[in-house]
Amino acid sequence: MNAAAPASPSNASLALPSAATAGKLIAGGAAGLVLWEVWARLIAPLALGEALEPHQLVIALVQNWTGIELPAALAMAGHLAVGLIAYPALYFIVSRSLKNWGAIFDIGVWALLTIATAWMFLSGKGYAGLAVFWLVVSALAASRWLNPNATLANALSWGSFTWFNALGIMAPLAGMSFLLLEDSAWFTAMSWAGHVIYGATAALVFETLNRRA
Repeated sequence: MNAAAPASPSNASLALPSAATAGKLIAGGAAGLVLWEVWARLIAPLALGEALEPHQLVIALVQNWTGIELPAALAMAGHLAVGLIAYPALYFIVSRSLKNWGAIFDIGVWALLTIATAWMFLSGKGYAGLAVFWLVVSALAASRWLNPNATLANALSWGSFTWFNALGIMAPLAGMSFLLLEDSAWFTAMSWAGHVIYGATAALVFETLNRRA
């Protein structure tokens, strides 16, 4: 009998995952991280001229709150731990305990991005790239209501949430602008795409392995 429930939560209480389920969660995280690294180091630089370096956010976050500058290797280890363990564990908790969580995340991320984008334009800081980025994110969020595959729709939602967590929560806590919208739409877009790829892959790999058990 599987320790993990189906993707749509139906249990009143959340049981801890078995060792086998935890292994599948980590396998999903590892698969997502591999694709993230390909995107961040090989594809994103074609648009940005430089790689995406999420461990720099870890360094900035710790330094902003403690004054301590983490060594790059330690920050990278933290980044990998989040991708391998923390995000998969959070995905398991959310997907097994919160009904309609994918739709909630899609609406929440879209609404907050929309408010931030509107504020940028109303304050005279808006730019064409930001409008295009908002349209792309809006299209992906809206695709949920046309997508017959609920697992895929939720996986894409999870990826978008990991981006929001990184740039909408952690970046401001590190002293940066909300979603980095004031800095570069290209950077924000490349980060969003990379996180969607990571999160969707991690979720889909886990759900696929879990169904096979």
